[in-house]
Amino acid sequence: MDFSQNIELYIIFIAALFSAVLALYALVKGPHSISHRFFALGMFLLAAELTVGGMAYHQKNLLDQLMWLRIRNVITALIPGAWFLFALSFGERDFKQRLIKWKWVTLGILLLPLSFPVLLNPSFYEGVSVPAGGGHSVFHLGWPGYLFYLSLIPGFVVLMFVLENTLRFSRGIKRWQIKFLTLGVLGFFAVRIFVSSQAILFRTLNPEMELFLPAGALILANMFIAITLFRSRILPEDIYLSGGFIKRSLVLMVVGTYLVLVGVLTKVLSLLGGPFSYELLGLAVFAALLLLSAILFSDRVKFAVNTFVSRHLSRPKYDYRKTWITFTERTANSRNIRDLAGNTASLLSEMLEILSVNIWLFGEGEATLSLAGSTSLSGSGDLVEMSPGLVASLKKRLAVRESPFDLFDSTDSALRQYTEENEAFLESLGLRYCAPLWLGSDLLGFIALDDRVRGEPMGVEEYDLMGTIAGQAATSIQSLQLSERLQNAREMEALSKFSAFFVHDLKNVASKLSMMLQNFPDHLNSEEFRHDALKLVSQSVDKINVLSRRMAELREMSIVHPEPGSIEPVVNRCLAEMEPPSGVSIEKQYQEVPEIMIDHEQISKVVTNLVLNAIEAVDGNGAIIVRTYRQNGWVVLEVEDDGPGVEEAFLSTSLFGPFKSTKPNGLGIGLYQCRTIVEAHGGRISVKSRPGEGAVFEVYLPVVSAKKGV
Repeated sequence: MDFSQNIELYIIFIAALFSAVLALYALVKGPHSISHRFFALGMFLLAAELTVGGMAYHQKNLLDQLMWLRIRNVITALIPGAWFLFALSFGERDFKQRLIKWKWVTLGILLLPLSFPVLLNPSFYEGVSVPAGGGHSVFHLGWPGYLFYLSLIPGFVVLMFVLENTLRFSRGIKRWQIKFLTLGVLGFFAVRIFVSSQAILFRTLNPEMELFLPAGALILANMFIAITLFRSRILPEDIYLSGGFIKRSLVLMVVGTYLVLVGVLTKVLSLLGGPFSYELLGLAVFAALLLLSAILFSDRVKFAVNTFVSRHLSRPKYDYRKTWITFTERTANSRNIRDLAGNTASLLSEMLEILSVNIWLFGEGEATLSLAGSTSLSGSGDLVEMSPGLVASLKKRLAVRESPFDLFDSTDSALRQYTEENEAFLESLGLRYCAPLWLGSDLLGFIALDDRVRGEPMGVEEYDLMGTIAGQAATSIQSLQLSERLQNAREMEALSKFSAFFVHDLKNVASKLSMMLQNFPDHLNSEEFRHDALKLVSQSVDKINVLSRRMAELREMSIVHPEPGSIEPVVNRCLAEMEPPSGVSIEKQYQEVPEIMIDHEQISKVVTNLVLNAIEAVDGNGAIIVRTYRQNGWVVLEVEDDGPGVEEAFLSTSLFGPFKSTKPNGLGIGLYQCRTIVEAHGGRISVKSRPGEGAVFEVYLPVVSAKKGV
């Protein structure tokens, strides 16, 4: 055995041993997944094929060579099927479902090549020639052998197509894990296509072509594969894939390139000659294509090219003016954050063809996120309890990024590690692409986008679009947040005012009871007085119950429920419930007035407030006149007293304002409440007064129906 044959044996032995070691490593160190098992099976078959092939071509006896070759052919027939099963399981969680879709292709790849060496073995070779100067025997293929090599090529192409799609549409940490393994396998089977095409072209088995070139290619491919196995020890099972991109498949380009090179290499070899020129040139072409593939799959190169083309050479994909108008129309009428976030999520879903778009806002607590709007998740607006560490770490990662990015496609090693460690948490948020919601230096939350419907990755224009919409959405969200806070403040103010009304009404009830108690010693023996006192107590209890019910109707503070009726019975009932001090007289002066639409309960509060104010104004000694009359289209109620009157400054600026009062212990609620009730009826209230001349309060109620529900 000469020196060149020893080199061939060493290369074959190294390639076979390298493949077997990688297979064992995948089985022992990796998880017991279906993809690891198929990978190990494929590597063992490659090792066995090389070992048996080496035995065949280095037998001196021609019959022994033929025996080992037939065994090798059976092993070779199993290789496309085993690696195709690996390609189907690689990056796919639901392998069974995928296998069902590809069942006929799988059966064809498994059974068709195997049928030729098993069923048609005797006529597989039609002859053999031995070089005159010594060397390896050259076997000439019969028609079963020719069809055998012809049937191998479709299996190699299909498995390369599936693997290339897996790599092409993987992202971030997944691509980082599988890139070198996939490129190594693709490169090796590209060489196998080249070798099979030579067998078909010349209908002979060249020993150097059948052994040395595949063995050398396998060593280089195994180096790439080893990087993946020693880098992660795990073959990913959940890579994002898409099936509608055959026109752009790099596999077709690589296969076409190899077919063209077949003719070119034949011509070059005829000129060069030499013992190893053919094989070395094939290895050089293989290594160059492998390096070119690695460059083509570089994320930085790809992003730089896409950015340049998108911004300088291609027509814009999106009409930004139309997009902006659409966004403004959809969000302009949003009354709360939920509506705004829902409309924004729907818009992004439609424009970018993404089914799942979720808008998350950071809560005040460290352990909460608020789902503001979503196209896929339910419970928008609810706080989602999470681990404080998860939320804090996510916020920390987002705080260093101002523009949208792909969480699973990053050259940042820290982000890749974070993504890998928190993959389940990120999936629960629907987070693949992320657009932070920045407003100045405040991070309000983020927009989480899942994969696109057609599996296409985001381009430069998509990222620009996401960033623009995220910026505008952040501004609108803060505006609505401020509006909600202002609304809450107003509601608290309304609550405060209504509480003051409630207290003021209780004070009126207490005032009536106080007047009754003041007169109680002088009229204790009067049966009529006792009867009136019990009646007043009963009415006071009823009044308190009514006030309690009204307290539960905070939002209906200015809502009235008018009914047809006359104002005089209301005034008479209010006056009958009062027992003014003995030095105070109340005179009634009624004119005939028409029925109007009034809320009897609310108007009685107005009458009570005005009369009690008049009693307090005369300070236990004076006259009060209550009048009703008609003036044009109004029914007028007047309450006049001869007290000290109201100062002009207070009369013009603060008289009907809330919490404004001239009395030492006054709440400043009574007249404000009166004005609110009268205006709710569509009327108005005014006062005429001069210091030292008393005051006249005038209530104007429209004769026509009041606006219900105002």
